[in-house]
Amino acid sequence: RMATRVEAALWSMMGHGARQLKRLFLNPAEDDMYDHNFDYNGPLEEEEDYYRSLAGGDAKGDDGHGDDGGGHGEFGVHITYEDLYAAMIFFTAIYVAGVFASRVLKMPSLVGEIFAGIILGPPLADYIPNPEAFVLLGEIGLILLVLEAGIDIDLSTLSLIGTRGIIIAIIGSIAPIAIALAIAFALGFDTKASIAAGATFGPTSLGIAMNILRQGKIVNTPVGQLIVSAAVIDDMIALIILSQLSALEGDATVAQIVAPIVSALGFLIVGGYIAVFIFPKLINATIMKKVPQEQKGKAEMIIMFALILALMPATYYAKASFLMGVFIAGLAFCRSHDLHRK
Repeated sequence: RMATRVEAALWSMMGHGARQLKRLFLNPAEDDMYDHNFDYNGPLEEEEDYYRSLAGGDAKGDDGHGDDGGGHGEFGVHITYEDLYAAMIFFTAIYVAGVFASRVLKMPSLVGEIFAGIILGPPLADYIPNPEAFVLLGEIGLILLVLEAGIDIDLSTLSLIGTRGIIIAIIGSIAPIAIALAIAFALGFDTKASIAAGATFGPTSLGIAMNILRQGKIVNTPVGQLIVSAAVIDDMIALIILSQLSALEGDATVAQIVAPIVSALGFLIVGGYIAVFIFPKLINATIMKKVPQEQKGKAEMIIMFALILALMPATYYAKASFLMGVFIAGLAFCRSHDLHRK
């Protein structure tokens, strides 16, 4: 039946001349099947309606796209020309705003791009079609940036930073949370709202930080590595704080309170140790030694994305951030020269 519907849709799309081609290429048995309850000598519009009915659309010109030419048809998802053109305008606006911010304002291009998104997005102009799709693309881009942050971790530079750098990163993560918490209490908010306000001040967007550090070409400097480390740590702290808000809503079990803390610390410490010291040796001893030298980069890329697909749900369902799983997957290949070149 599906083959019949597809074939009928193709005949319908061919429009004028479909009758003659059908007579040439269909055998009599198939011809009788299509001619059942239909006169092909009738008007072309009726013939097209018949094919559309076979293909899953309604008669009277409905091709399964919906009244406005967009929406979900039986043969896939379709968009209107207006939405497509608006998306192209939006991409152009993002690029122009980024160039303006970097060349005229002497600021990171990301600043202009963010402002373009705010102005044209749902908060203001609401010009962007299907904003959920753009959010999805943004989340995918964030995952790739966090992955790059893990790959770009320089272990020798981190060793130079040492314990002092880690302490600075922790203090830099906790201080904004404490300040925001104090301000919220001073303004008269309740405990739950104050904790939420503190948690929103804590995270450093690793995606934004990586974008700016890469433009400034300081990712692999001690300062850049310190910022990346701090971003990972304060994201973990903020996530733990937010997870504890559930304890303020009715009766919370000990497991609900402890699980996010143990999960986040476990993945960061144990997962980070495995990714740096155990996993590379394991794959080199079992897989990479069998791969030709010119194919090592591709093989590592495949293994890394397989690791992402395993760690993202593991961290998410363990009440940690799925971005931590992506970061650990990249961290496992921070010593890979092939991936750095790619």
